[in-house]
Parts: sequence; structure tokens; C-alpha cells
Amino acid sequence: MAPARLLYSCSLEKTLLCSCSFYGIPTPSVQWWMGGAPMGANSVDSSVHVTSTIIAPWANSTISLTEQPKMSTSLLCEGKNQNGTHALSILLMPRKSSFLPQTFMKGLIQGVVYGAIAASLLFFCLIPLITAYLKLPEKAR
Repeated sequence: MAPARLLYSCSLEKTLLCSCSFYGIPTPSVQWWMGGAPMGANSVDSSVHVTSTIIAPWANSTISLTEQPKMSTSLLCEGKNQNGTHALSILLMPRKSSFLPQTFMKGLIQGVVYGAIAASLLFFCLIPLITAYLKLPEKAR
């Protein structure tokens, strides 16, 4: 008798691909959960593909996501047998945020405006000193 032990890996290229492997005696069962809802073993829908195989005492399962997840979706891989449960939870974030370019441009424009104001104020503060320096006789400079 041995409790379930977990090995996992994830990679991201065009799709998110995560694999969980559980070792235990008796062989653990594997279940994927996304956003709190169970994903069926060997299920396929338009954006999620789950494949599971069992070669005792190993239970292996892979999930692939072809679409971007909703903001802060959780992905959980759970393996359990009568001696214990192990689970891995992953918080999924969208690959690209539509707010990032807007935030960057807003900050860039704001920085340019504040920089121009600071340079103008510095210039206007220094004008009296510059004119006073230029009015000094040649020998006093």
C-alpha cells in the first residue's frame, strides 16, 4: 500500500499542455477540475482536450487548452487512492492582456507631459540667472 504521489509538468506554446502522473498502490484515480468544474476523463470539447491512461501503479493524465482562459481561472489536477490524495492547483492567466498597451501608452504620455512641465519650469527659473550672467561685464565673468 502506498499513497498517491504526484509528478507534473506544464508547457505553453500555441496551447497550454499540462501533465500529471500519479504513482500509488492501489493505482490512483485522476481528475482534472477547471474553474471548480470536473473535466471528464478522455473528454474533448472545442477548447479542452483531456487524455488519461493507466499503467499500474501509474495513472497519467494530460490536459490541453487551445483557447485563452478567463481571468484567474484555476486548473486542478487531483490524484487519489484509498491511502491519500495529492493535488496540484494552477492559476491560469490570459496570455495577453488588452489593458497592457493602454496602460503603457497612458504612462508614456503622462511621463512626456510631466517631463515637459518640469523642463519648462526649470528653464523659467534659470532665465533670471542667465540674463544676469550675460549682463555682467566681460571681466567679471
